[in-house]
Amino acid sequence: MSFNQRSIFARTGLSIAVAMSVMSSVALAEEVYELGEIVVTAARTAQTVDETLAPVTVINRQQIERAQATTVAELINQSAPGVQVTSNGGPGSSSGVYIRGTKTAQTLILMNGQKINTASSGSAPLEYLDTDQIERIEIVRGPRSTLYGADAVGGVINIITRKGSGDPALTLKAGGGSRGTGEYGLNFAGEIEGTQFNLGARLFETQGCDRTVDGDKGTNWDDDAYRNKSVSGSLSRNFDDGIEAGVNFAHAEGKSEYDNVYDLAAYPVSDFEESLINTYVSTSINDIWGSRIEAGFVRDHRADSGNGDSSYAENKRYSFSWLNDISWAENQLLTTGIDYSNDTVNSNTTYIISERYNTGIFAQNLTTFDNSDLQLGGRYDENEAFGGQFTGNASWGVNLPKQMRLVASYGTAFRAPTFADMYRQSSSQWSQSIPNLDLKPEHSKNAELELRGQLDAESHWTVNIYQNDMDDMLAAMEVEPSTWQTVNVDKARIRGVEFEVGTHYAGWDINTNLTYVDPENRSGKDSGKKLHYRAQQMAAFNMDKDFGRWSFGGTFRAQGKTWVDTANTAQLPGFGTVDLRASVELTPQLETQFKVVNLLDKNYQPVKGYQGEPRGVFATFVWSPKL
Repeated sequence: MSFNQRSIFARTGLSIAVAMSVMSSVALAEEVYELGEIVVTAARTAQTVDETLAPVTVINRQQIERAQATTVAELINQSAPGVQVTSNGGPGSSSGVYIRGTKTAQTLILMNGQKINTASSGSAPLEYLDTDQIERIEIVRGPRSTLYGADAVGGVINIITRKGSGDPALTLKAGGGSRGTGEYGLNFAGEIEGTQFNLGARLFETQGCDRTVDGDKGTNWDDDAYRNKSVSGSLSRNFDDGIEAGVNFAHAEGKSEYDNVYDLAAYPVSDFEESLINTYVSTSINDIWGSRIEAGFVRDHRADSGNGDSSYAENKRYSFSWLNDISWAENQLLTTGIDYSNDTVNSNTTYIISERYNTGIFAQNLTTFDNSDLQLGGRYDENEAFGGQFTGNASWGVNLPKQMRLVASYGTAFRAPTFADMYRQSSSQWSQSIPNLDLKPEHSKNAELELRGQLDAESHWTVNIYQNDMDDMLAAMEVEPSTWQTVNVDKARIRGVEFEVGTHYAGWDINTNLTYVDPENRSGKDSGKKLHYRAQQMAAFNMDKDFGRWSFGGTFRAQGKTWVDTANTAQLPGFGTVDLRASVELTPQLETQFKVVNLLDKNYQPVKGYQGEPRGVFATFVWSPKL
């Protein structure tokens, strides 16, 4: 890590080709790693982690394989400061992510650069995504609406799938463990005459555990099973004229049983299908200008039954982007682009409007001085439902003595009302909800200071302090007796301090992070109360070491108590869990992996009424035969 090293991407014509190549491939080839740990999410162009002017955490393929995580929700939980994941039980259960005290709908979730938050609710299917097919995950904390538009209030999570390189290689895996769990997968990837490819498939199934804490009541005593069948792939090629083109796809489908804490006679089950495809073409137009065009399609389909009444919802999103990097002077890099998306919702729930579009145009300029970097950006979004929105950001990074760097940032962001917020119309024997076509987006203003540095060549640390002021927040209100409507009423102020340190000591890779969040409601009768389900204290500690053919590691996660209601009358206690993992290389082609989840069998509730995953022991064989 060296903060005094100037950005190669802003200085040479070749840098544009490298940047566009990284943006196109998203999963990086070995030769790119020689330039440093490259990320593309923080500035929507290629930078090393050291060069970014935003707090970024990267979970690379090696770390993913070490963690042996079953789902993305499990993988990202407290993997970075300020990242809290909640789930209604074990694998396959509904999950939510809170970054810096903001909820899932206020966090932009991307997969290969394509937004996967649903238009109907703002949720994202993290619990259904196959970790075997992920090359890396980039987590950017802080507002990024200037680059991505709506919903990037708390941060951005970009999940990047695998891409083939080198000689063709085949990997097969089979494993199982507690609660009737079985996992079977394959991956075939490589490069042939300039064409890179990757194809993977996986079956995961488990009899599961009882997800609720009232397992002695009604039908909630039963275990809740989960099955997920997934396939994904990529194909790309670099042509002689400097053009790169490619396509990525991913599909998952299955069933997830769950418990209804409000209906103890039900046997609910959710059938799901998640599909994504995106294609791109990138090229260096000249020595200073690189350009990329991409198009994508995302589909989320859920069908729930066993609750007495069946329900279904299908979200579709078509998107198009044109991105450009222009090195218009020796120390200037302009990143600009146009985004278009069209969302549709089809459901047996009534939405008085089921389709809308959004167009956005943005520009961000990075100026590299002798001892500092200045980044300025702005974006304008025109939405069919609520009109125009402008967001902006400014960041200044100054190099300090002793390999330290100070970054000051200010940015604005907004969250778009979902289809459920604006258009939903439903009724039951107890109440009804009505649409509100006059809703405005939520708005936020975020100020932040970051100090980062290194103790030696293998140790780094960061400290962040921030304040996020949010206005026009959406809340459901009883506008008439038994009649509810979403309105813009709430305000909030979220303050936080984050600390992270990573080092390599006595052969151990060690990483720890600590978070304090103060998420305060600033409006209405609950003014001064804490936002519910936000843990104010969080800590994580990871250790891993290779012992020749053996490797061993563990993770400790802890979080403080959380309020379960806006009035702060009831709390869930804090908790801590310990996970262990190990692997042994039986032969050069055969490896065995072992994992213990919740070693101490801690009984805890991440969400009221639902319990965390109990202790489980799992083993997996991974075979990579010579071809």
